[in-house]
Amino acid sequence: MRKNKSKSLSRYLAIQATFSQGFGFDKKSIEKDFINENDLNFHIDFENIKELNYYDKAFLKKIFNNVFEKDEIILALISQNLKSNWSFTRLPRILQAILRVAISEMISYPKTSMGIIISEYLKLAESFSIEKENSFINAILDKIHKKLQLDG
Repeated sequence: MRKNKSKSLSRYLAIQATFSQGFGFDKKSIEKDFINENDLNFHIDFENIKELNYYDKAFLKKIFNNVFEKDEIILALISQNLKSNWSFTRLPRILQAILRVAISEMISYPKTSMGIIISEYLKLAESFSIEKENSFINAILDKIHKKLQLDG
């Protein structure tokens, strides 16, 4: 039996769940579909995930819940690090979801290596076909991580 559950799949599912929320689905129905039902009957388009049924449900639940519980903090961190002529709502929804989940993970698990977090979310951005945004994702997550460490 494996000891390590896939955090990559948990991150991927958290992004999809957060993305769903952007289209008006409420948190309870999203939790039911992505966390509580435990049936991965949705499209997985991330080739780096080998074992689809072996993901870290507790990790998924924590980072997903913190997207909502820390929403004001997360949105403020993103907004403060955008150029003055940009707003959060101007970002593509999938990019919003990736940033929100990545920052939620930084807040939830401050001891996780920043290198791991950034590389995981850059790989995930590729799976959602927004790899052209990787330098933006890298820069904004790095700035936010430094701010969180200072405020720590």
